[in-house]
Amino acid sequence: GEDILLKRIFKNKKNGFYVDVGAHHPKRFSNTNIFYQMGWRGINIDLNPLSIELFKFARPKDINICAAISNKESYKNMYFHHDLSPLNTIDSNHVKFIKNNFGIKKLKKKKVKTQSINKILKKHNLKKIDFFNIDIEGHELEVIKSINFKKIQIKVICVEILNHNQVAKNKSKSLLRFLKQKKYKLSYKSPINYIFTRA
Repeated sequence: GEDILLKRIFKNKKNGFYVDVGAHHPKRFSNTNIFYQMGWRGINIDLNPLSIELFKFARPKDINICAAISNKESYKNMYFHHDLSPLNTIDSNHVKFIKNNFGIKKLKKKKVKTQSINKILKKHNLKKIDFFNIDIEGHELEVIKSINFKKIQIKVICVEILNHNQVAKNKSKSLLRFLKQKKYKLSYKSPINYIFTRA
């Protein structure tokens, strides 16, 4: 029901722009599909080619990008479950969460080239984003901290936060501190997703 809550936050705003990082699926588990149906448009990014093919089919008016997103361009290990899994990740600590909670004992590993979120936002000349949704399986802190908030205004941020071990808890605390410094307040918290609005 997070999409319903977000719809209320935006007071049924009929046009807006979103960026969905770790978009996964155009409809299933999507916090942006409800806005697409209302006439919003945006950018959907996911490291799974199959996910992006589905977005191109179901949401052709969006910009749909296949990329592994990080704070900079580099090569990282991707831990791969299957083509349309929401669990695929480039965060090694998150692999522990997957193995402990989903009974998945072995993930394939392969090198992928990451792209910088700032480079993508700059390429599309974005200055204002109404809604920024990020769910990239444990790598959220690095990406959010790399965003140039002086050049890009973001009204609402929804981020997945999991406190499954001490490393994850430390990253969560750092993320909460960082967003508070950037004048965001926590408006809603579900078991895994936190919604922040710009004060």
